[in-house]
Amino acid sequence: MLLMKNYSFLGYILISFSCLTGMAQENLSIKDAVEKALKQNYSLRIADNDVASARIETEVLNSNFLPKISIGSGVNYANEDQSVTFTDGSNIAVSNAITESYNASLTAEYTIFDGFERKFVNRKNRLSLNLRLLEERQQIENTIVSIYETYYQIAYQQQIVINLKATIENSRERLDRASRKVKYGQGTQLDILNAKVDLSNDSISFNTAQKDLKNLKRNLNFLIGRDPVIKFEVDTMLTLKPQAGIKLFLANMLSKNTQLTIAKENVSIAANDIKINRAKQLPKINGSGSILWNQSENPPTSFALSNETYGINLGINLSWNLFDGGKNKTAIKKASIAKENRKISALELTEQLKLDLYNAYETYQNDLYKFKTEQKNVAVNRLNFKRTQKQYNLGQITSVEFRQAQINLFNALNNYAQAKYNVKLAEVNLQQLSGTLID
Repeated sequence: MLLMKNYSFLGYILISFSCLTGMAQENLSIKDAVEKALKQNYSLRIADNDVASARIETEVLNSNFLPKISIGSGVNYANEDQSVTFTDGSNIAVSNAITESYNASLTAEYTIFDGFERKFVNRKNRLSLNLRLLEERQQIENTIVSIYETYYQIAYQQQIVINLKATIENSRERLDRASRKVKYGQGTQLDILNAKVDLSNDSISFNTAQKDLKNLKRNLNFLIGRDPVIKFEVDTMLTLKPQAGIKLFLANMLSKNTQLTIAKENVSIAANDIKINRAKQLPKINGSGSILWNQSENPPTSFALSNETYGINLGINLSWNLFDGGKNKTAIKKASIAKENRKISALELTEQLKLDLYNAYETYQNDLYKFKTEQKNVAVNRLNFKRTQKQYNLGQITSVEFRQAQINLFNALNNYAQAKYNVKLAEVNLQQLSGTLID
């Protein structure tokens, strides 16, 4: 008796622990998934670092508008045997003639004029920063779309699991009923075999659906940027936003679409590259200034036993590369062609995005119609299944007809769930194309 009580208590503990574990499981909304991904997604963290690196390129320390300042110093020592004959014929010979010299300098160099090259280089750095910010925005948009797709794939797969569970219950009830009929001489072994086959197939489908659901959840955890084994539940409810007409979508696309804005930014960068190469054809003016100090201690053979100098030196230098063998002109021509190609690419992209937008809008309208139709279809199939089940229980129809009604309801429920999430993803696609996904 004591042993039984211990087992009962242990069972109670295990059940309580299981309930607590289930209660601790995270309820992850689509909003929470997106917010977590924006902070933790690996690709977004790299994109953020790329932006930080591009921002460093625009800082004043990288502008070439600051002077170069350097200091220098040196010491020289010489120990020599010297023999010197002077013009009057006298001669001096010195052993271990020591010469010591010291020097120090502070030098500043500054480019006064470089043909505006550094101005256009700094502009290119700012344009490159804008490009990195746009690329980061595009990465954010793509990540959000991936989150939506995976999240609603999970919601759909979760619905399939629920539907299969209900189907298994119906199949199990059908098998029990067929067994009872045979027991009382009202059925055949074939009915039992058919019911067992269908129940077995439903169980296999259920286990496969559960496996797919777990895999999808791990995929979403990876997209978010966290441990793949974290358990969570998704929200199968969703809200569709009222959509504007195609004209407003088109206007937003032309002014806000990230892909198109990137293409335009690349045209600006190409135009700036032409200016950089043209600036190299202009003269350069450099200035320099230095403060110098020199001191030397000389042997008796020198005219001066010691010497000390200090002062300021200033200089200005003009240089003009009149001809470099045609390399710069070639670079200008190539930069001009690159600009033209980017303009053509931007025009092509504009037309491609228009095409994608019109197609996406039609897809959304069609998916919205399918969603409303499938919603009605579920109600019809529910009613049909209930009536078929009642007729089957009364022995008025065969198990094959009952199974068909069961399959029809299962497919209707799945089609409705698929249509529901498809219309939401079509909505997200429209928002991305029109550049309003993260407004």
